[in-house]
Amino acid sequence: MDFFAVALDDAAFLLRGAHVVAAILMVGSAFALLKLDFGMKPRAEDPTPQSLVLHAGAGFRFLRARDADAAERALSFKWETYATWASGFALLCLVFCAAPQLYLIDPQLWNAAPWAAIAAALIPLPLTWLAYDWLCKKSGLSGDALLVALFLFSAVLGLMLTHLFAGRAAYVLIGAHLGTLMVANIAHVVAPVQKRRIASLRAGLPADEADARAAGARALHNQYLALPTLFFMLSGHAPLLFAGANNGVAAVFFIAGLFLTRRLWLKLSRGLGVDWRLGGAAAACLAFGFGLSAPSVPKPGGEARNASQAIALAVRPDFSEAQKIVDGHCVVCHAARPQMAGLATAAGGLDFSTPRSIALHRGDILRAAVYSRAMPPPGAAPALGEQEKNLLIRWAQIER
Repeated sequence: MDFFAVALDDAAFLLRGAHVVAAILMVGSAFALLKLDFGMKPRAEDPTPQSLVLHAGAGFRFLRARDADAAERALSFKWETYATWASGFALLCLVFCAAPQLYLIDPQLWNAAPWAAIAAALIPLPLTWLAYDWLCKKSGLSGDALLVALFLFSAVLGLMLTHLFAGRAAYVLIGAHLGTLMVANIAHVVAPVQKRRIASLRAGLPADEADARAAGARALHNQYLALPTLFFMLSGHAPLLFAGANNGVAAVFFIAGLFLTRRLWLKLSRGLGVDWRLGGAAAACLAFGFGLSAPSVPKPGGEARNASQAIALAVRPDFSEAQKIVDGHCVVCHAARPQMAGLATAAGGLDFSTPRSIALHRGDILRAAVYSRAMPPPGAAPALGEQEKNLLIRWAQIER
């Protein structure tokens, strides 16, 4: 047994757990605090804007602070944010960059050397932040105009990544870039503003309006970036999303739909009611995205030239024929003891080394290897041929 590969698997599992927990705290706190802010309303007997919050059996009333004690500790969620990015970056290195031919490289897009693919995956992360930060500070845009620019920026980023990397990596990298913008907004704009604000509260000074606008704009951008970041980070579980022929354009529609969805939620949180046109536009964008990700059915095998060919096409393919294809393309990774370097157990927990497991997972095989190019990994093995795909379809449909 390859104990190094086992250790990598265990480390990846622990990092995923830490990443998920930190992301829940990061995004959940951002959404909750904004909802709390929108809920600030004056009472009949007290004109000070405030929010009443219930937690368990207790009630709490929140209002804006006007001063602070010298030793008073202010609660913030920046460390959860930093933990989310650090664990995500570690996962990117440990999983994707440790096996670039499995995850990053698609020779039909960019037949890169492994070192070049790794460099292209990691180095642009801070560059994306610098470009976005310049856009916010130097473009002269603000409000909704800057939000539109943020969407266009994200869309171009998505198109670039899907034209460089294999689909699974491209979608995860879209999430990584958008998540980097969120975390950098906290680290380089929001957190410094908060530090200056607590100092002014302790000194009894009013808030700096320019600081407040800058932090508010970046916090709002994070609200819009949160849903696309989560979506693309989770996309690895749905091969039809990331491995379709139109995954770049689909990514643009997904970003648009999720931006519009968050805008709809924000209007609801402000008490402005349901904007049905906005909801319809969000639904349409998401529908277009999923439509572009629809399964790509291979072309039929062609008309029979004689009676024996017609019988062969009509008769149920023998299981051994399907098993031969699976053995040749899949079992190198999907086996109890994979032959692929760096894998200690069956990839994705799917073991296709027995007839029963192949039959049980025929739907997974069709989605990943027949209806999309997710499997076998484009950088590690050639895709199935049209005849092989058609045989698997006929076998799988009959097996039902």
